[in-house]
Amino acid sequence: MSTEQYCTLVFMDHHFHTEKASLHRGKESERKIYEGNLADADWNALSGILDSKEFRELKVPPSVPPLVMQDTHPYNISVARDGIFQNMEFIDGKSLKPYEPEIKPLLQWWKSFRGRRTPESNATADSRCALDNSHAIVSQ
Repeated sequence: MSTEQYCTLVFMDHHFHTEKASLHRGKESERKIYEGNLADADWNALSGILDSKEFRELKVPPSVPPLVMQDTHPYNISVARDGIFQNMEFIDGKSLKPYEPEIKPLLQWWKSFRGRRTPESNATADSRCALDNSHAIVSQ
């Protein structure tokens, strides 16, 4: 039972920090870190998605995951907005479905960005990319 967790942080100065953690039986077995600066085209595309009226007005109520889940595929999205954060958490495809029209452009951008070759960095892990062990979830 191996899975991968990805975390990407993008900052206002166009700098990005990406981590890819490989998990085996719920424990981290490897973590790779990548850093760099977004090209103007990538920054403009991302800004356009996050600044769209539909995305800005999206309000996703917090949820509590059930103890046992099947086909988990969680996403946590947090966008800084004038001193506060627009936070969204989706546990699986079913919880994402009602918000898919607004979220899909961001996920497509991220998938494209994640698929690019970036040299591995010697930077340290960022605490915002730490594994969330606060929920005791058993995945089937």
